[in-house]
Amino acid sequence: MENRPLWTALERIRREDLARFYMPGHKGRMPEPFTQAALYDITEITGADNLYQCTGAIRALEEELAEAYRVGDTLLSAGGSTLCIQTMLYLARSRGSTVICGRIIHRSAVAAMGLLGLDPCWLPGRIASRREGIPGIALPPTPEDVAAAIEAHPDAGSVYITSPDYFGQLANIADIADICHRKRKVLLVDNAHGAHLRCFRAALHPMSLGADFCCDSLHKNLPALTGAAVLHLADPDDYPEAKYAMSLFGSTSPSYLIMLSAENALRSITEGAKDYWELSGTVEDLRREAGELGYDVVKGFVRDPIRLAVGFESLGHDPESFGRFLRSRGVEAEYLDRTVGVFLLSPLNTDYEIDRLRSALAGAARGREVLPEPRYPSTIRLPRQILSVGEAMARREAELPAGACPGRVSSRVVSSCPPGIPMLIPGEEITAQTVRFLQSSGIETIWVVR
Repeated sequence: MENRPLWTALERIRREDLARFYMPGHKGRMPEPFTQAALYDITEITGADNLYQCTGAIRALEEELAEAYRVGDTLLSAGGSTLCIQTMLYLARSRGSTVICGRIIHRSAVAAMGLLGLDPCWLPGRIASRREGIPGIALPPTPEDVAAAIEAHPDAGSVYITSPDYFGQLANIADIADICHRKRKVLLVDNAHGAHLRCFRAALHPMSLGADFCCDSLHKNLPALTGAAVLHLADPDDYPEAKYAMSLFGSTSPSYLIMLSAENALRSITEGAKDYWELSGTVEDLRREAGELGYDVVKGFVRDPIRLAVGFESLGHDPESFGRFLRSRGVEAEYLDRTVGVFLLSPLNTDYEIDRLRSALAGAARGREVLPEPRYPSTIRLPRQILSVGEAMARREAELPAGACPGRVSSRVVSSCPPGIPMLIPGEEITAQTVRFLQSSGIETIWVVR
């Protein structure tokens, strides 16, 4: 199935050794560490194909990706999942201006909705207890939540779910998809953190579970350069419109190096499933050991098999002390928030590195007692939406000290990245509670509508 069409095309161009009177300006000659990469860093010349009008090597690669993921069709992105999210939402616009969304959503989706004139309708959010997982983090939306939202908003044309979330929790995509299709809604899934889920024999990938559109960031868990992503389509007839939409948002100079790395990641899907299965066993051992040490861990039967999230609040750590200890033991986490650490593993992590992580987690827990469960609200309380997202983004704005903002209306997405989950949405009323939460995250100024 896999014959590396893009590599073959770029290698042929390299071997022809024609004088480079085209972009980029380095002409294939750069010092280390770019020397070899520069040879393949080209533009849309004869034989290289064109991402947004592809009929050659890039199109062949897209077809191989679609076959590997067993979907109707696939579009390649050199602009990360952000470009795929923008494209999905553009496609959703023709189904209706209201989008039912889980609040755990990437900031790029909110920005795209504002630019496209879409109105998010937020699903209720529940907060995990220690019995359910890591206290304080949001749980995935349920099929019942989606069904109730569709009943309350029959004009909505689409449903947008993030799964897996940043902590590796998976929503029940199969039942959500069934509800959406029975109610004639399209299901969009931000699967940016789950491109590897196709490696597992169990049906874990959203496209295997009934999603209509789904974005995957190949670079997050597969061996690809940052920015490599794909957009999957259940219906291949959506391909022409999706390709056009992607061209509206994407750079006209997409990186051939990123696209070539996507081809490299494809090999992990077609040939590397065994490596991911073995890694999932290692991660499950780490998760079990962390729970025995007193950390809170993600629970539930279905979760991302290779992501490790540990709640260190249970052991009395704050992010500074926990991060400092990890780094002193030679470990850098993907993300540390106020109470939780996230670790992304791949088959390319060595046994030595994984042993370092195991030792660091054990060391950080040594001599500490498990604290009583902290008190968190059981649900997410959302601020009032005073203006639509698009209207708030278009208004004149001013930056004010956070303490002066209660009663004002936010004009921008407020979030930390990672994980890029909005803490405040354009058009939302800013409350004193919101200000306290933002200040506890180090945010001291807020942009507001004038």
